[in-house]
Amino acid sequence: MTQIPNPVPCPALARFPAAVLEAFQRYRAKGDVGSVEEVVVAAAIDHRPGAKGPPPAVTDSTRLLEDLAYDSVSVAELVFFLEDLFDLTISTDDIKGVSTVGDLRACVIRKIAGKSGAA
Repeated sequence: MTQIPNPVPCPALARFPAAVLEAFQRYRAKGDVGSVEEVVVAAAIDHRPGAKGPPPAVTDSTRLLEDLAYDSVSVAELVFFLEDLFDLTISTDDIKGVSTVGDLRACVIRKIAGKSGAA
């Protein structure tokens, strides 16, 4: 019998690597915060303006504007993507404190924790 592959857990993630899809599934199934971090980093790499060629090495200190060439429009697109993906609302004030990938990861995790009522 032919096995049907697991469907993509979220159509917005269809172009992402299998490891990112698995991380998102772990988050949805178990609330695994480490998995959220992996998805946020992948989204930051994927949504970078003019994304061509191999992705750059990204760490928590990678700056969205200076290192990944984000501008205000591309930051907004990334935020909208993350809001839809994780069913969150990220305010302009939240984003004002975000300059690095690490800041973005922390912001999303903070919003998820607030949504679930966790501290």
